[in-house]
Amino acid sequence: MSGAPLATVTVARCLACGGARLAPLPLRYEFRGSFPAVECRACGMRFLGVQPAPDALAALYAADYFVRDFRCGRSAAAYGDEAAFRAENAGLLDDFEALGPRGDLLEVGCAGGWLLKHAAERGWRVRGVELSAEAVAAARALGLDVHHGDLASAALPGAAFDLVYMGDVLEHVPDCRAALAEAARVLRPGGHVYLRGPITTHSLARGLALALYRAVGRDIVLREPPYHLWEFRPRPLARLFRAVGLEVVRARQSKIPPGRPHGEKSALQRAAMAALDAVNLPLTRWCNARGDRIVMVGRRPAA
Repeated sequence: MSGAPLATVTVARCLACGGARLAPLPLRYEFRGSFPAVECRACGMRFLGVQPAPDALAALYAADYFVRDFRCGRSAAAYGDEAAFRAENAGLLDDFEALGPRGDLLEVGCAGGWLLKHAAERGWRVRGVELSAEAVAAARALGLDVHHGDLASAALPGAAFDLVYMGDVLEHVPDCRAALAEAARVLRPGGHVYLRGPITTHSLARGLALALYRAVGRDIVLREPPYHLWEFRPRPLARLFRAVGLEVVRARQSKIPPGRPHGEKSALQRAAMAALDAVNLPLTRWCNARGDRIVMVGRRPAA
């Protein structure tokens, strides 16, 4: 995609541990600029060392993001197709309700509001926060209470929610630590932050690819918008939860089944990824290891 270079900011310290010793990773985005990934030598957190500035980042989330990019091409459904999400949301709400009784639910990054709508139908009291003006308009058209902006700008009262859900959100947020801390602040004692999202570089295929590219002195180049600022892995993510006062009560990995790989891949790369996925799927299912998705649940300690 052509266009003027994006304004950028440099991230000089790890937000999980505060470490400043950052090692380059053989991975970068090339999209109206160069956005190289780094790894914290102290705790292993991976992230883009150069990131789009806040205004530039917000502009990347145009209306077509919810048609094409919000699931990284893994689903043919656009976000506006409610039926495509009802069954998935039912399972997610079952999971929420296994943690405690229905109460006050906040969804951070609620998009067009289908999860909130389905939660309200089951008796939850719901609120949402969303950056996209188009998505906020769609959610409000459903009668939902959704703040247009980020979580900090919502200025929500403390100890107001029983569950805060962040689904495929935290990896997009420039200050992931501040966002998670704010989610913890608005929880009632005993409440939960339920995070679901990618841990892409943790999988066998991506881990091996990084090692091979490093060995030959080349970079994996992703020619797409740098939506994912943070490449979480289980241990650094758990450290981030603990840093903001949350007790990790669940960390369950999963693996996306083999399918069409996202991004530009050669036939050899696709074949190699398919072979590794055949091993990766049972490894993740049986050993909770080397997944590319994670559910992490943090509990705010009771007073």
